[in-house]
Amino acid sequence: MTETPPLTPAEFAHRYRIPILLVILVGVFMAVLDNNIVAIALPTITSDFNVPLGQSQWIATAYIITIIATVLIFGTLSPVLGKARLYICGMALFVASSAACGLAHTLPLLVLSRIVQGIGAAMLMSISMAIIMQVFPLHERGKALGYVTATVGLGLIIGPALGGVLVEALGWPYVFFVNVPIGIVMLIPAVRYLKLEETGSKIGKLDSPGIALFIALMAGVALFVNELANPPVNMTSLSAYAVFTLAALAAFVLRERSARNPLMDLSLFSDRRFVLPSASLVLYFVATFILIIILPFYFEGVMGWKPLQVGLVAFVMPVAMIVSAPVFGRTYDKRPSKNYPAIGVLGMGGGFFLCGYGFATQSVLVIVIALILAGLFRSIFQGPNTIEIMGSLPAEKAGIASSLLVILQDLGILLGISAGSILLVLQLNALGYTGAVLDAGAGMLPPIFANAMYAGGLCCVVAAMVTYKR
Repeated sequence: MTETPPLTPAEFAHRYRIPILLVILVGVFMAVLDNNIVAIALPTITSDFNVPLGQSQWIATAYIITIIATVLIFGTLSPVLGKARLYICGMALFVASSAACGLAHTLPLLVLSRIVQGIGAAMLMSISMAIIMQVFPLHERGKALGYVTATVGLGLIIGPALGGVLVEALGWPYVFFVNVPIGIVMLIPAVRYLKLEETGSKIGKLDSPGIALFIALMAGVALFVNELANPPVNMTSLSAYAVFTLAALAAFVLRERSARNPLMDLSLFSDRRFVLPSASLVLYFVATFILIIILPFYFEGVMGWKPLQVGLVAFVMPVAMIVSAPVFGRTYDKRPSKNYPAIGVLGMGGGFFLCGYGFATQSVLVIVIALILAGLFRSIFQGPNTIEIMGSLPAEKAGIASSLLVILQDLGILLGISAGSILLVLQLNALGYTGAVLDAGAGMLPPIFANAMYAGGLCCVVAAMVTYKR
């Protein structure tokens, strides 16, 4: 009797690509969830630790800054460490640090635990897309990435609502403890099915100066936009942050050009196939988070709604994205087109302009329709645009490309949050108002929110122009 030869790693990964996808989706979900679930717990944490809000905000910002600063490092190391090993270690670190966050009894310990949690999230996110691109054949990648898009939307939906329930029912530590059982359960299939064909590539000496300069650059960007978004702006501090950021950028570029084994291959940014969809992705996230940051202020400040009512409206766009993403993913697989990203982000811009009109006229119906349209067109944009970015680079650079996707996404989020705040505050200051946004009154606020949405719509139009293929 002839024995069946064992499956090769590539054959094994292809046969079990669905369980592998499930493992990846859970990791993405946890990382996205922790990007926004903490926001709802901040007031309670601030009160419990008896610290100013300016200090407690580092609980949120330390996480995202750490991801931006380290995700490229893990993408660079993935060919050496192995994508499967890196992902499993990342999930284990994320689970352990989540438990440490919940057990932290001082603010410094909590921030430190969040930094470690951000490192675990960066390990997960740095090679998630690369793993999907590796295990799924070309004709199934659109659908697979559509599920990733839907998972991101699910994380955005559940985060605030789940955070509120956990804080009210069990206390703020449970916004972190919730990750522990999920992560432990998913480690079992991760170890069982993540047996990938690894290239076994080697890199020379790690670019330690490049790593230090990149971390400094990201810290400078975060400090600069944070200062700009919190008026009254201290011009001395703002100028110092700007000089520091530009100096770090110049030093990083010079270092990477001369390094034998650079952290970041700057030649990527000479390839239009990579640069244009990447720029479009940043603008897309800037526009998205302008909306996300101002929507609650509009409904509470203008319409007088309660947070629960606002949360229901905030569900509309992510739900539309979740429902439509797999459908458009299958459409892309059957009828691929390089202009799906341009169509998607342009349609999203149309939804944003319509939302601005709804804000100005105080029409809830128009706003809801606009959010549905924006969610549908987000699905058309995000999956195909990700494929364009990942497909523009050779297979051996998949880990780097996956890491850069995370950096671009989080940079867009950071800039979008800051832009939303700046747009509101500058307009109010121009009208002579310097108080809290919610106290400005329904008579003053509608056109201000409308203008902010028009700015988001313009970001989408520019993104469509950038990514359009003639």
